[in-house]
Order: sequence, then structure tokens, then C-alpha cells
Amino acid sequence: MSDEGNTALAALSALLGYVGAEAATVSPFEHLLWPNRYLCNLSVSSVFAIVVLTPMGGPMHKAALEILDTLYTHGLFQGQHRGHMLGTAFFKDIGWTHTLCSPGQEPRTKPSRNCLWAMALALLHVPDLKQNSQDGQESPAERQEKGMALKNTSIRAWTSVHHLTFSPATIKDKNSSLPFVREDAKTPNVSVFAAIILGELTAIVTAVVLIAVARTPWAALWLAPLALRLLSAVFTLHREPLIPVTESMAKDENDVFEINCPQSSGSFMIFTGPPAIVSQFMRHYGHPVRHRAREIFQLVIVVLLGGMFPLGLTLSTLLMSRNLQYVWIGYQIYLVAVLHLARYSQLVKSVSTHAAIADAFDSRGGDLSKGQSILFGQARHGPETIRVDLVVTYHQRYQEGKEAAERLLGRRLDLTDDDSSQDGNAATTEQETSLDMASTDVSETNHE
Repeated sequence: MSDEGNTALAALSALLGYVGAEAATVSPFEHLLWPNRYLCNLSVSSVFAIVVLTPMGGPMHKAALEILDTLYTHGLFQGQHRGHMLGTAFFKDIGWTHTLCSPGQEPRTKPSRNCLWAMALALLHVPDLKQNSQDGQESPAERQEKGMALKNTSIRAWTSVHHLTFSPATIKDKNSSLPFVREDAKTPNVSVFAAIILGELTAIVTAVVLIAVARTPWAALWLAPLALRLLSAVFTLHREPLIPVTESMAKDENDVFEINCPQSSGSFMIFTGPPAIVSQFMRHYGHPVRHRAREIFQLVIVVLLGGMFPLGLTLSTLLMSRNLQYVWIGYQIYLVAVLHLARYSQLVKSVSTHAAIADAFDSRGGDLSKGQSILFGQARHGPETIRVDLVVTYHQRYQEGKEAAERLLGRRLDLTDDDSSQDGNAATTEQETSLDMASTDVSETNHE
């Protein structure tokens, strides 16, 4: 190949590296370092998203440097048991806060850290309520049953009010048909490794074709990201599991946690339950168990994956034949396009525990305004398994949702402080009353 041709291909490759690196985010590395959280929900519906949007052989060097910079500033390079994991790719800080309301105490605002349930509720499917709000053919009672605002006003933005109630799972719950969402705290299960293999399926197919047609050892360059990702999953850091539920814990008075969601989320969230059960999701649950050898190994994997594109660019320019260079550049063009799509796509989140929880609440196809329940834990019959009840209502404006959340929060606090089911707010609308009744009904099924 002529020098001019080599120069043109090298320039194109460098341009791809720049464009792709600008589009790449740190999310693939967060998924890499916590596969049990982000790659556990393998299903038929998620296969397409995994295959198309999750390969990691592209220009990830800038994102890898950002990951390493964060780990460095958090002190994780200083030595064993040094530094802090929160706020790094090992344990992301969502940046939200919550207001804790305990009986007999002043409300206190605290960080929500890596709250699993807040992110899961953000992925809940919002039903198509627009037609119902415009045709005017449904009665107020029918609209109330669907959790819709009763005011006949123009729609600005649908706003959801979520009420989660946490409680220990009873033997009856564990033996019931309630959906169960599992999240492993140690070595990933088979489905995680299957998701990783599917994520690099395009690279595997390309490598197989190169071996079959060209019989070239350069096919290993396409398989290297797969090998690195599998090794990372095998030696992933273990995580803090759920705490086992005790009798004294179950008898504790419920606390109320008001999640301070950003307005852009269009949601209000209120969590109710024993403080030890709920607060673990705002504190230690999912935090990496410190293990210096595994931490160093994961850092090496991040460096190697970040260096895959520069290495491939160098090898393709200096050593590969013309046809192999075309194949390599063509594959990188595909990966750069994928980086742009994945940057704004919600499909990537469909493989996570968050999506598994949202799917479980939606699995029965019921009306969430009437309440749905699931179980969550490391094993269905484990001592740590909890039951989570959800009630959702929808409002046509953000202000209406805010008012509904405040009324619900006021009633929850009254019930906590007075140990009474009486509601003294005469101005409560029919919809908020429906939400409160649904929350109570779903929770009471625990004790039948």
C-alpha cells in the first residue's frame, strides 16, 4: 500500500478516535465494575440492546482516563483500605438527597448515595393517559381508578407520585407467586457472563470470519475486549449484601423517607418502612467489600480496555495488510456509531437490576394506582428477603403532583406519630385519598 494511502487511513482512524472518545461515557466502565447490578437482567427483550449497544472495543480511552482520575482523587491509589469508593465507578453516587422523618424527631436531610429504588422507580413505565384525559368519555370514578388527576386542565407534563412500603417478607410471602428480584453480592451468575458474551457478539463474529477467510492471528485483537470483560467479571469486587431481618427490626416503628428528586425527573417518591430495612439502601447496601488485589486487578482491566483503540490504531497502521486495515476501520466506524446511540439510549438500562425491579412491578400488567408488590433479596427464602409494595398515581402538572405528595407525606407522618389511621385533612382530594387507601390495603396484606 502507498504511503499516501497509509497516511489517509491513519488520519481517518485518528478522526474516529477523536469523535468516538468525545461520545463515550463512563457508563460502560460502571457496568464493567459492577456486573451484578448492571448486567443481570438478561431477557429476550434485552438481547438486542446488549448485542448492539454494549461492545467495548471502541475509543474508550478518554472515558477510562476519567474513571482513573476519579479513583485517584478519591484516594484509591494510596494503598490497602485507603480512599473512598462512593462517587467512583465502583459505587456511583446518584447525587440525590432524602428527608428522614422519624417519630418524635425533627426532619433531617441526608444524602441518598447509591439508592437502588430511586433509580428503579425512574424506569417505571408510564401508561398512555393522554387519550383518557382528552376524550372525556370516562367518568371521574373510572379516571380515579386509573390514578389520574381529576381536574380538567391542559396537560403540561405527566408527574408520578410513588409510595413504596418496605417490610420483612413473611413465610407466606416467600411461598406466594409474588415476583422475586434477585441481586447477587458475590461472583456473578451465568446470565451475567452470557450478557458479556452477547455484548461482544459483533466482535466474535468478525473474528470468526477473519480466522475462516484470512487465517490471521490479528483476529485476537477483536477478541481481547471479551477476554478482559470476562476476567473482570470473574474477579469482580464483592458487595455488601442485605442485612438479615430480625424480629426486633420488624417491630420498629416505621420511618418516612421523602426522596428529593430533581424536578426534571417528573417524579415524587416517598418510602415508608422500618428504619433498618429502608436506610441500608441509602447507606451501605451494594458498597464494595475492600479487597486490594481485586481492586488493582480491576484498575488494570480499565487501563487495558482504555488502551485497546490506541493499540489497534498503531498496529493497523504499521503492521496490518490493506484489507485488514479496512476491516478494522469499518468495525471502529460501527463502534463509534454505537457510542453515540448508547449515550442517549434508555435501552442500555434494560439489563440492570433497576430495570428488573421496574419489570417486576409491571409484570402482572395491573394498575399501579391500585398497588403492586414484589420480593427482593439474594435468595427468595433467605433471611434478608424483603417485601416492597408500590402505589403510583399520575398528575397532569408538576405542581399537582407536588401537592399530592405533600398530602400523602402529611398523612404518613400522622400515622407514624399518632399510630392512627385517621386523616384530619378535610381538603384532601379524592385521588390522594385513593392513593392512601391503596397504600394501606397493599401493606395490610402482609399480615393476613
